[in-house]
Amino acid sequence: MTELDELQQRRDLVVLAARLQRATVLRRIERLQGSPARHVFGVAALAARKPAIMTLGTAAARFAIRYWKRRAERKRMRLRLH
Repeated sequence: MTELDELQQRRDLVVLAARLQRATVLRRIERLQGSPARHVFGVAALAARKPAIMTLGTAAARFAIRYWKRRAERKRMRLRLH
């Protein structure tokens, strides 16, 4: 193996490592961005099981739905601008 081949192999490994790190970071960002609404829905579902807290559960569900709709609208607006 020549020095040039060795350098090419090292470069390929560095590029592969960078791609894997980027994929991991993107996956974590997506999970963080998606989790607030899911978390609120989970809390709302848990609260709705108990009649005394049903009002809070429905309020949390409304909040989550409004958040989700606003987020979806912002994404649509962003896509229209580009």
